[in-house]
Amino acid sequence: MQTPHTKRPSLGSQGFTLVEMLTVIGIIALLVALVTPALVDVIRATRLGSAGDSLFNRLSLAQQSAISQNTEVELRFYQYINVDSDNPGEAAFYAYQVVSTPPGADPQAISEVYYLESGVVISQLAKLSPLLGTVVQQHGDSKGNYIFKPAVSGVLPNQVRYAALRFYTDGSCRKLSESDVVTTAEQAAIAYTIPPLKYSFLTLIESRDALSQDPRNFYCIQVDTYTGKTRVYRP
Repeated sequence: MQTPHTKRPSLGSQGFTLVEMLTVIGIIALLVALVTPALVDVIRATRLGSAGDSLFNRLSLAQQSAISQNTEVELRFYQYINVDSDNPGEAAFYAYQVVSTPPGADPQAISEVYYLESGVVISQLAKLSPLLGTVVQQHGDSKGNYIFKPAVSGVLPNQVRYAALRFYTDGSCRKLSESDVVTTAEQAAIAYTIPPLKYSFLTLIESRDALSQDPRNFYCIQVDTYTGKTRVYRP
């Protein structure tokens, strides 16, 4: 039976000492330092994969639209300068859009503009994206309207350039190969050509590798221009 004079256990003997707490904190900090680089790489790879999957789907949309609407349809890749990017002084492909291009008529947007996720661009180097080797300046239509207006301050629509893949009603596609603006069916017949399969691809990369011939990570899409079918290659 406990009396008023019975000695209670000391509360100070419970819990952690300062040395033990510092040791645990040090171990946690070390684990975080070891895991963070790998986690960042996973996030970057996931972001690049998501951007590539979206572009893959837009290529399919452009082909199916050409077949179902019985008209020529382009997937346009917009190139401009983005001062908020990793390479603020270099123009790059930051966005793309599906556009109907019926012969003899003004082009019309079929889809909204798809902006690539932050940190991702479509390479403009010939080694990585030969399909996008030719770009033309964007011009207004017969009413002076522009299909694409960049959501970037300081960049006007007439400062935007674009490369294009044009899909036809049989499902095939060709790449833009002439730097002059195409306005007639006769011009389009010459300006859009079928590249060899080994040069029929484009590559998404991280914007930090925009000027690298050998990027650390990539998402490559090859297009069979005779059938319009696409294949994906990743490291």
